[in-house]
Amino acid sequence: MPNPFPGMNPYLESLELRHQVHNRLIVSIADEITPQVAPNYRVSIEV
Repeated sequence: MPNPFPGMNPYLESLELRHQVHNRLIVSIADEITPQVAPNYRVSIEV
């Protein structure tokens, strides 16, 4: 069955998965941008 919500995955919006998805996404983005901004800046995911 095709996704009834284009542009959105309702399975990622479930309360059980939301926290895990957001945490992993934040860490992944931090890992990607760190080489681009170092050594002038430091990437921190928790302040």
